[in-house]
Amino acid sequence: MRVAIVLCGFFLCLLGSCPGLRAAEAGSAFSLEGPVLSLRSALARGLQQNLDLQVEELTIPIRQQDATVEDSVFDPVLEASIFSRQDRAPSASAFTEDNVNEFRGTGGSAGVRKRFRFGLESTLGFDSNRSTNNSTVDSLRPQYRSILLVDFTQPLLKDFGSPVNTTSYRVNQNRIRQAIQGYELQAQRLVAEIETAYYLLAGGIEVLRYRTDSRQLAKDLLQGNRQKLEAGIVPVSEVQEAETALASRDEQIVFARQQVETVEIRLRDLLALRPGEPFFDEFFVTEPLGRPENGLPALEAALTQALAKRPDLERQRIEVRNQDIQIRYYKNQRLPRVDLEASLGVNGLSGGDRPVTFAGVTASSPYKGDYLDSVRGAAEGDGYEWFAGLRFSYPIGNRAAQASYVRTDLEKRQALYGLKRLEEAAEAEVRGALIDCRRSLERIEIAQRFEGLAEKTLAQEMIRLQGGLSDTFRVLAFQEDLVEARVRKVRAVVDLNQGLANLHMATGTNLERFEMMTEKRYEGWLDEM
Repeated sequence: MRVAIVLCGFFLCLLGSCPGLRAAEAGSAFSLEGPVLSLRSALARGLQQNLDLQVEELTIPIRQQDATVEDSVFDPVLEASIFSRQDRAPSASAFTEDNVNEFRGTGGSAGVRKRFRFGLESTLGFDSNRSTNNSTVDSLRPQYRSILLVDFTQPLLKDFGSPVNTTSYRVNQNRIRQAIQGYELQAQRLVAEIETAYYLLAGGIEVLRYRTDSRQLAKDLLQGNRQKLEAGIVPVSEVQEAETALASRDEQIVFARQQVETVEIRLRDLLALRPGEPFFDEFFVTEPLGRPENGLPALEAALTQALAKRPDLERQRIEVRNQDIQIRYYKNQRLPRVDLEASLGVNGLSGGDRPVTFAGVTASSPYKGDYLDSVRGAAEGDGYEWFAGLRFSYPIGNRAAQASYVRTDLEKRQALYGLKRLEEAAEAEVRGALIDCRRSLERIEIAQRFEGLAEKTLAQEMIRLQGGLSDTFRVLAFQEDLVEARVRKVRAVVDLNQGLANLHMATGTNLERFEMMTEKRYEGWLDEM
């Protein structure tokens, strides 16, 4: 008997010196203590620092600039020009010197051109020039001419009305609204991802604790069996079974630790944690996993909330409205163009006095004077001009406008089908999330019952073991049952919290749930444009 005990002891020493066993022992030495990262802090950090969300947010000011470009077509345009001209051409006129027409002129113009939202295009301009020629009958040399002219063009059918002429601007305003909804959707998705990773980390840490406790149970059983083996109470197989269980539980700890570390890396990426910042290279723990305090919402209430608050649905509704705007525009473009054109102008003339003699009579121009005299003459209406008329044009067949109208109508149907599909998908997501939450609650209740029974059974079996009525195999099996019951409960709680996160994501309320309404910074912004 003594020889057998010595041989068994020697065999156990060899096992204890095995590199694999030492590695398992080292792998189990992992601290579960660390700073606490709250869920709200994680969400706030992600919304502030996540680069993908910042990229999406920049779409909003980009769309703002697009709308400004479209609105700028109604801004006044200042126009100005200067010129210098000289002509010399042979002439057959008897009233020119040297049988050559000569002309030299310099001048300039300035004006304001503006397009109005209801379609009117107008120009207010002032032209002024100075010219000289070699005509023998002109009594002014040089001549100064000043003209003030107003032009109007008002479409009466095609391109008439503010709704038509502001089509691009209103579409781009809606693009801004879509960008805001897209940013809100991206923020909601980020929050859901952070929540999912956070709950996985919380569950992983809890499972790692249970695995560590399970290893301690196996280690305590191994120590007791070794003492009993030395006392000759149990055979060596009892020690071997405990050692095998300890090795298995070391492997479970390593796997659980791997899952925790993997999720931590994913969470750090979502939070955009960078070197030198808190939580970047240190192990951190989470808040305890909770359960819903007010119960789950009814299906109809959740569906109503989803239809009202989901940003992807609102973004698609805006797309339908954009198609309505485009349809109205292309419907107008099918009309013929009938424009009312009108102009009104006054002009003045002055110049150097050059009396002209013809047929024995010498005469001078009444408009002699300097340049300012021509300006005063225009202001006093020495000369005037006016014009009014209608211009008609219509492309034969008008195929381009008709095709654009048909295309936009088809695109609206696409947008409506897309909206309907999003509504169906939203309903499926809400139903699926509610099912996940309800079944997770049921699993938690069953796991709690199983855990209580497993604790009671293990306690009884430990009493039987102390009395010599049980063995290591049965005790290890009951320990595994208890640990697995606790792990299943943790996983059910994790699934419940993830289901709640998915439910709030499906109803469009996960930011509202944490009082992090990102779109508030843009409230009233469109009204200022």
